[in-house]
Amino acid sequence: SLQNMLSQAVEKETRHEFALTMIQCKVLKQLENLEQQKFEDEDVVEDIKFMLEKLGESVHDLSSFDEYSAELKAGRLEWSPVHKSEKFWRENAARLNEKNYELLKILNHLLQASDDPQVLSVAAHDIGEYVRHYPRGKKIIEQLGCKQLVMGLMHHVDTDVRYNALLAVQKFMVHNW
Repeated sequence: SLQNMLSQAVEKETRHEFALTMIQCKVLKQLENLEQQKFEDEDVVEDIKFMLEKLGESVHDLSSFDEYSAELKAGRLEWSPVHKSEKFWRENAARLNEKNYELLKILNHLLQASDDPQVLSVAAHDIGEYVRHYPRGKKIIEQLGCKQLVMGLMHHVDTDVRYNALLAVQKFMVHNW
């Protein structure tokens, strides 16, 4: 059960990842809805209370970067507030270099593999923001092959994808020469 994932995971980081995934999948909202219902089985009521408490604690510990990272790893990019936040990019652009550029490589993979226009738009936007806020970002993006992928999106059939790709390429040209 979901409760076991949170209560029996040995490592704190694993518990945190499980909680983060559950929050990303809107489990907390579903639990809040379930809490409003009446259940005769006391175990169900206790499980719901436990899960609400644990996920509530995780929400308080959750940073915007954790949220961004989880969204990226899930491959379900949406226009959540972090993508458009100047403060987020100023504070966190360099963190995309962590773990041997893991998150940038995920963005690169999404640019290659996704056929969802929203995912492509957000990924292109994020690459542009990374380049704008990280001094050596342009060079890293070129080395990973993201620049070519974003440039290719300037010919995409979807207008939002083309627009965000164009903005990202503009940032490649303007920033950090």
